[in-house]
Amino acid sequence: MGDDQGSDRRGDLRVDSTGTIHPVGRDASQALRAKVGEWSLLRAPPEVVLAVRSGQSGRPLRLAGEVRTPGALCDVVALVAQAGWGGELVVLQEEASRSIFFESGQVVSATTTAPTERLGEILWRFGAVTRDQLDEVVRTAERSGKRVGETAIELEFVGPDELFRMMARQVEEVFYGAVHVAEAMFYLFDRFDEARIVRRYHLSTGQLLMEAARRMDELRFFREKVPSDAWIPVPAPTSVRKAPPELAELFAQCDGRRSVAEIGRRIGQLEFEVTRGVFQLAAAGLVVVTAPRPEGAAAIVETYNRAVVEIHRACDEAGSGRELRSGLEQFAMSTGVYVPLFSGAGPGEDGSLRAERIAQNVAAIGGDEGDAWLTQQLLEHAGFALFQAGSLLPREAEAALNARVAEILRPLKPSEGATPASLIPGSG
Repeated sequence: MGDDQGSDRRGDLRVDSTGTIHPVGRDASQALRAKVGEWSLLRAPPEVVLAVRSGQSGRPLRLAGEVRTPGALCDVVALVAQAGWGGELVVLQEEASRSIFFESGQVVSATTTAPTERLGEILWRFGAVTRDQLDEVVRTAERSGKRVGETAIELEFVGPDELFRMMARQVEEVFYGAVHVAEAMFYLFDRFDEARIVRRYHLSTGQLLMEAARRMDELRFFREKVPSDAWIPVPAPTSVRKAPPELAELFAQCDGRRSVAEIGRRIGQLEFEVTRGVFQLAAAGLVVVTAPRPEGAAAIVETYNRAVVEIHRACDEAGSGRELRSGLEQFAMSTGVYVPLFSGAGPGEDGSLRAERIAQNVAAIGGDEGDAWLTQQLLEHAGFALFQAGSLLPREAEAALNARVAEILRPLKPSEGATPASLIPGSG
């Protein structure tokens, strides 16, 4: 059965000896309830059941199939462009559905349920509105029943010309999202409902396909240095060179605190464009891309735990675990801060702490700068643990441990002017 509500994971069907179809499981039952009516079975091989709605309301189905690899839909879209077909390409994933509308092989519009591709999110991601303005637009639109774009104009957050450009970019982003899916079902109908077209564009399908392919290939390459849009480009401290003119605006936004996504919103570019620019800056030695800094006691403690467990494991393997634990206990007692911080939280035999108890203790003693204060204390404690381990391990084992711990703790490295970087083992 063709299912316009989800992918091939909606549930199972069982056909008994009388030809009666039975849903197996709640998901399948719910999916079939949305299909009340009469259906026409189409000829299909033994391993496929395909049906279309009978009567005047049905649309001719030109193509249908499964997507199992990213970019597989590019061939289907290329066929639409080359044949000059019109109609609607529906792409269904578990988490989102998208429709691309074609006329004479050109893309004229698109719709999506993917949250990041909704018009409001596009306006925010491109920096056309702030998050507070978007929240106001959404609230006002819900009360009035008007569209988000129309409401944004009425509130004077964007002008008609800017909204028109943003809606065109939305169509492009929905297109890229559709052809990049790695697992989905697709259906190509030879007609679409005109009422679903809010604004009509005439975008070259061939050019969109070329850009989609370039993004897919290049993004895989860029991910080696910029794993996600949450990572942070930090100006290289030793670099005195200027960024190329085409990257000057982007480089000016790299302050060591803003993520790729945040920079994109400030300069009106999406993830791919900013990622490409940051990659070029990193390759030129102008920035160093760092992991997003953990926020909240749980994330900070988790990072610390990974490092301190590594230190304990190395010392245990060398037969010096008892000496390490004794030294850490004396260090904690001598400083005065770790007794209340670690109260009821450990450390355990492997050196790890209970994050939920640490969070409670920080709330009581950490003041307004709880995260920064906790990070500093745990970095100091991990630094001493590594120092202590250095006196207990062979030289080669010590060097290898220093490198592993430095990499684990790197996300905790503070911005310029906060906790000294020298507190991070291996950062000097």
